[in-house]
Amino acid sequence: MKKNKNKKKKAQKNNVSARKKNNKKTQQIQKAAGQGRAKEPEKDKKTIEITQDIKIEEITEDIVKDNGENKTNKAEEAVKEKKRGRKRKKTWKEQISVCPYLIIVAATSLAAMVCSDEIGIRAAAREAHTVALETMGKSVPTQEYASDQSTEYTPEDGEILQQEEGAEKEEEKTTDELENAGECKETSDDKINEDGLDNEPEEDEEADNTEETPVGITRFETYEPRVTDSIYYSDAGKIALTTEYPYTKENESYFKDAAFLGDSRTLGISDYAGLDEADFYCDSGMTIFKLLGEDGVTYQKTGNKENLTQVLQQKQYGKIYMMLGMNELGYGNTEMYLKQYREVVEQIREWQPGAIIYIMANLHVSQEKNNLETEFNNMNINAKNAASATLANGTDIFYLDANPLFTDEEGCLNAEISFDGVHLYAQHYEAWREFLLEHAVEPVEAQESSDEAGAGIAAGLSASKMENGCYGKNTAQ
Repeated sequence: MKKNKNKKKKAQKNNVSARKKNNKKTQQIQKAAGQGRAKEPEKDKKTIEITQDIKIEEITEDIVKDNGENKTNKAEEAVKEKKRGRKRKKTWKEQISVCPYLIIVAATSLAAMVCSDEIGIRAAAREAHTVALETMGKSVPTQEYASDQSTEYTPEDGEILQQEEGAEKEEEKTTDELENAGECKETSDDKINEDGLDNEPEEDEEADNTEETPVGITRFETYEPRVTDSIYYSDAGKIALTTEYPYTKENESYFKDAAFLGDSRTLGISDYAGLDEADFYCDSGMTIFKLLGEDGVTYQKTGNKENLTQVLQQKQYGKIYMMLGMNELGYGNTEMYLKQYREVVEQIREWQPGAIIYIMANLHVSQEKNNLETEFNNMNINAKNAASATLANGTDIFYLDANPLFTDEEGCLNAEISFDGVHLYAQHYEAWREFLLEHAVEPVEAQESSDEAGAGIAAGLSASKMENGCYGKNTAQ
């Protein structure tokens, strides 16, 4: 610092001395000019002007040199001043202005202190409340805080507390929803009725119902077919399974508008299954070829023969169950059977457009009755069942196979539950009834005319026939 001050003083002295020299030279020039004019009045003016110009130039050069030296000194001083400024430490105000994060940290810390339960506003309020209670002579309630130093807190404890709090909130939420469910439902219904928003177009409701209606799938379990020389049947190489569908379980009232069409097995359901509210049109020896014939079918409630063609045109049913095929084992062949079955189903659909049609599988026979040397065997029954199952479309026609309830490991009717190897004992029809109750489909009201319904079922049967394999091809031939 002393050296810098000495250098400044020397520079100032040099400037002062330079100025003095310049002033002296200027005075000398002026004096010389005056003396020259006095002593040599006769000299030529031009000579005087030239000498004056030369002297003025010399003086100017000296001044420029002095000014250059002064500027150089000033520049050196400025550089030294900057170096000294770099080395100088910043004040706390300058540091805060340069780093705003310090301000944010300080403000956050202050806010945390104010809001803290121990040292902030809440703590002050709590202490004031305690003092007030003590003054009034009341006991001060105690409360444990998380900041209590007597207990140690671990991350595991925090997770357990969060889980317990979440479970308690979930239980409270569920309880509130259950308690207020009915109230909310009534309120929303009243609001809809008041605003008139429930009066939506019927077309939109029909479209929604159509989109939400599930479609069942009838699957087949395949196996290697065996060669036969029978004129009545061939090994189908597949076993039809019950149509996959989200069935509902119903009670006996489901059969109030049901009609059962079939042979002696259906007659057994009529006698022993306890479905008294259903209408049964069945006879021993009935076939798919005679079902709609002029000879009629016995109506089991009256014992009279009824022309089923007239009955189905005069009375509408919600469900129609069909089981025919045992008496067709030795009549015609499987292709003829399928063709006639399809025609009967299409005709019933035309007369009963709103009914759900259930095609029930024919039960197998026992090992004793399973005679491969004749047409009366399970291979032939299986071929008929597989053929009729192709008519199920999964919307209003379904295939139901109750054989798994009554057959053994080899697929034959269990001899212990049958008195002749073909028909069940009376007590086993209860299981059949439960099977039907567990495979219930709610009927859909017909929205189209009978002609359109018949055309739709024909198209559905044709598509199902082509999709499921050999029987459709054989029929086409």
